[in-house]
Amino acid sequence: MATGRRLAAIMFTDMVGFTTATHRDEAGALERLREMEAIVRAAVRAHSGREVKSTGDGSLIELSSALKAVECAIAIQHQLHERNAAPDVTPIHLRIGVHVGDVEGHGADIFGDAVNIAARVLSVADPEGIALTEQVVHHVENKLGVPVESLGPRGLKGVDKPVPIFRVVLPWSGPATASQDRLLPRLAVLPLRNISPDPDDAYFADGLTEELIAVLGQVRELRVIGRSSAARFGGGARPLPEIGRELGASAVLEGSVRKAGERLRISLQLVDVATQEGLWTETFDRRLDDVFAVQTEVGERTAAALRVRIVGPGSPVPEKPPTPNLAAYGLYLQGLHRIQSSRPLDVATTAELFRRAIAEDPAFSGAYSRLANCLLGSVGETSPARKVIPQVRPLVEKALSLDPSSPEAHTANGNLAMQGDLDWSRAETEFRYALARNPSDADPRRWYALLLRALQRYGDAEEQARVMIELDPLTPGGPIFLASIQRLAGDTEAALRTTRTLHRPRESAASFHLNLAYTYFYAARLEETRRELGEELTAAGGQPSLDHDVLLARLGDPTGARRRLEEEERLAKQAYVPLVNLAALAAAVGDAERALAYLERDWSEGDRGLWYMYQGTAFDPIRSDPRFLRLLERYRLPTAAPFYRMGRRG
Repeated sequence: MATGRRLAAIMFTDMVGFTTATHRDEAGALERLREMEAIVRAAVRAHSGREVKSTGDGSLIELSSALKAVECAIAIQHQLHERNAAPDVTPIHLRIGVHVGDVEGHGADIFGDAVNIAARVLSVADPEGIALTEQVVHHVENKLGVPVESLGPRGLKGVDKPVPIFRVVLPWSGPATASQDRLLPRLAVLPLRNISPDPDDAYFADGLTEELIAVLGQVRELRVIGRSSAARFGGGARPLPEIGRELGASAVLEGSVRKAGERLRISLQLVDVATQEGLWTETFDRRLDDVFAVQTEVGERTAAALRVRIVGPGSPVPEKPPTPNLAAYGLYLQGLHRIQSSRPLDVATTAELFRRAIAEDPAFSGAYSRLANCLLGSVGETSPARKVIPQVRPLVEKALSLDPSSPEAHTANGNLAMQGDLDWSRAETEFRYALARNPSDADPRRWYALLLRALQRYGDAEEQARVMIELDPLTPGGPIFLASIQRLAGDTEAALRTTRTLHRPRESAASFHLNLAYTYFYAARLEETRRELGEELTAAGGQPSLDHDVLLARLGDPTGARRRLEEEERLAKQAYVPLVNLAALAAAVGDAERALAYLERDWSEGDRGLWYMYQGTAFDPIRSDPRFLRLLERYRLPTAAPFYRMGRRG
């Protein structure tokens, strides 16, 4: 190749998770790397390009034009996606970044700022995605036949100024990733104050707050803080800069609701947190049945004030109201109020409100979706899957038939596929669809992250968990979940940082210390493990949790776990006790036969909860047992052990 300067299209590829995969199965990872390289090289040849050099788990490629580079990248991703859809294959996920600029040739190699920028652009791409610079977009605009979407200016390492980045929207492209989300305006909708004559109408203000969050969450270039975090700042007692700092919000929507008979007054203001300037203020005096038009107008005005565009043509909300029946809508809002205000949630009472809403309006899709998601949330907690799933399936089918684009209905369908059918592929498709429709909804992200963790796609799971925490930064449980992913991936230092920096202000003291104990155990720091278990027991008033007893058993003291197993077995004769919990206790105390018997029952009776907790340390004593591995194969789960191992990785 001649030396000297020339204009070139530069493409970088990177195989996602290759380093991590080699720790688990080096031979398999290398085989997939060779397969990926063959696919890439064939596509590069077909588009008259050349591979400049291998980067270990990727390549630097030069092509003669931006159009050929992007077409080549699309061809590669389509071929890999088709390959990954085949049954019983380990997926290969590739990131691709493309840039156009001057390069300096030295023999077969190329150098220069354009090469450096292309390498940095690669880091922005999603797994199975293609990231482009603005220079590339100028060359390929209106020539590709697929959409190109702006991700906004991005700060790239080693580049002085933010670089406008775009992505190719492929058929499987999901919502923005964590790093992309951080660039978007963040809005907190504070709980609307109830100033109605009847204090019992508080449910209406709370439910309307939830509905506004859902409406605004569908604005693609906006991120809306989750209700449970924003709810802590109701009542106007805290100054806006403090609220914005704690929630990471750039704007706040606040106001009040007065409901009197059939009349409704909603007073709202949108405030810029940094300047405390009012971006708009409005009082809506309407009839009660006009509440949906108010939601539409609020969504449009908020989006316009924050200078972001609304998804699709026109409004961010459906063209027709969710129900014309105000009695059904009132019951629906009462159900939303209970979901947000009751801890723990009374599933039976909440579900009954949604059932009554359906009875009032059998064509109310939202009520079917909320009822389905409410019931699914109880699986493995208070209700067995074998009883819940048959109830939920017709609810989900009805919700989707009434509103095929509903994010809540697709979330429920994804959860049904995951918990009811163990259909991981369908579940992922449904969760990604729900997030594409409402990128600000933390619920489908939580379920999606659970799915990714179960499939040992730890990098993707961590990314979704981080976005979930950013969307609902003060809700308990998020950091514990993130730390659990990091532990399973073998990165105990990251798990410790997550625990220390995020947990203490949010979680109970007992949860905080228990999570630290597990993280220290996975890092083989056993003295610290025992110390944190002692702190957890003190914080819990001397009442050990099941996880406490399991971890003590893994430390060599099975007394508590044996006692708890006997107690739980007695309780199971009178009430619902998840069989997978009994299996975990039995495995932790070294009773492999009893543990495997419970897991077989769990499968045959239809609850099948092992997918959720099979990677936990309780099952380490039976992890290599052929019977346990055969169970995992039935679940279509990875049979390789997670990366953590007490005292080692791999």
